[in-house]
Amino acid sequence: MKFKNNTFFSYFRKHNINSWMIFFVLIYVVLVIKFITIQTIDNNILFGAYSILVSFYILSRFGLAYFYEPDDASFDKNYRPTISFAVPSKNEGENIRETIVRIAQTDYPKSKFDIIVINDGSTDNTLEEMLKAKEIAKKIGINVIVVDWKINKGKREGMAECIRRSKNDIIIFIDSDSFVDKDTAKELVKYFIDKKVAAVAGHAYVANANKNALTKMQAVRYYVAFKAYKSAEALFGTVTCCSGCCSAYRREYLIKILNPWLKQSFLGVRCTYGDDRSLTNFLLNKNYTTVYSHEAKAYTFVPDTFRGFMKQQLRWKKSWIRESMKAGQFMWKKNPIMSVSFYLGVILPLLAPIIVIRALIWYPYITSRLPLFYLFGLALMAVIYGLYYYIHTSDKKWIYGVFFATFYTLVLVWQLPWAILNLRDGSWGTR
Repeated sequence: MKFKNNTFFSYFRKHNINSWMIFFVLIYVVLVIKFITIQTIDNNILFGAYSILVSFYILSRFGLAYFYEPDDASFDKNYRPTISFAVPSKNEGENIRETIVRIAQTDYPKSKFDIIVINDGSTDNTLEEMLKAKEIAKKIGINVIVVDWKINKGKREGMAECIRRSKNDIIIFIDSDSFVDKDTAKELVKYFIDKKVAAVAGHAYVANANKNALTKMQAVRYYVAFKAYKSAEALFGTVTCCSGCCSAYRREYLIKILNPWLKQSFLGVRCTYGDDRSLTNFLLNKNYTTVYSHEAKAYTFVPDTFRGFMKQQLRWKKSWIRESMKAGQFMWKKNPIMSVSFYLGVILPLLAPIIVIRALIWYPYITSRLPLFYLFGLALMAVIYGLYYYIHTSDKKWIYGVFFATFYTLVLVWQLPWAILNLRDGSWGTR
């Protein structure tokens, strides 16, 4: 895949120069603060190394993301492979009709795509809404295949059924509570002109972003996670998680890994969550390429209650641990920069609880002093996180990115040890 030959300064001019200046000044200040913090808190080697590495890791995401800008000239504008949109669903009667109808309105040759939906043992009106959507789609010339399961089999089984039923070149998985733009399919499939590409992750926006403070924080988090982190990974053709919200796969390659993926188990328990990250891992292990498309837009609903959010985050962390262990067995074979980045991205979060305890509890206890430089460094990193969002969107919600980064350090970091202790518990997966 080719990338545009952009210069740093040309990119700099395209955006708000004042915001970028603040952004880079903050990065400089953060690095200074980190070195001061190391000198302040006992000159501890582990603490010092962690402080520098975690800052380097986070800031490098933003730096690497800059270079990921695929050259449109390398794509064939006439390339139109056949597509199946796949939507496994359970108890999504409130959203499923709109999801299907929005897909049916996709700007793509009608003869070259269909929609496969799975009613996975729903106990609400999901099936009824699917059938209504099928009739609407039929009127505009789109075939919708409705598979009705009376007993719940799980999302992974639903995804597998879609793969088996499809006869097309590309399968685009869409979450049942997500909606896509008319151009999303075109933006996803253009990458498959390269035969090495097995999967393309779209960009997920938060559909209910303005509902409350929690959804606003997630809106910023989603944007940065996709725009910065997935772009950085895509630069090396190694996106580690093609999100279930909206991602496209080459069916030919899925068929090759379908059975082992479907039967995957961990610690003697069949895997019931983390299906998207797991599927991506199976493809990467086969040395295929996975990339990211910022232009392929989808909109998904996120938890709007603290309890729902925490439950989702714990589930994600459990799948992250499991799949990181799997990816760790082959990621060293990838690009050296990507390999180092991946292993740092695993080790640093695992050490985070220890570092936070030392800085915020142990150090004040033994010295009777507050770790002011450490706290100041955390605050600046949080501001950089939010400012990155603002530079690209000019959206006032950037301040909620600051809140989220702080919330992650103070609250979410403690979920990881709990997730490790409950890895074998697969009773409350997504389906």
